[in-house]
Amino acid sequence: MTYCLLVRRQAKLDLRRAARWYEAQQPGLGREFLVQADAVLDRVSDNPVQYQVIYRDVRRAILRKFPYGVFYRIDGTDIVVFAVVHLHRDPSSWQDRT
Repeated sequence: MTYCLLVRRQAKLDLRRAARWYEAQQPGLGREFLVQADAVLDRVSDNPVQYQVIYRDVRRAILRKFPYGVFYRIDGTDIVVFAVVHLHRDPSSWQDRT
């Protein structure tokens, strides 16, 4: 089955904010964060059911090297990414976006 990956505006903003923060900590780290985020989005797009359901129909994929989760749901042939959240902060902060 072929899926269409849809990243909501708020999730894109999450990515930009995190990348800017990492870049301010160390030059190049923000870029590495975005590379890891792209890699996990590719994995989700290739096989969205490989990640477990963590709440109702919401699934979470975790970035490598960074404590961030990509929260999404499968809606027919669409994969809707609605949040990219730091996992050591309030882990339920994404729930109001579903």
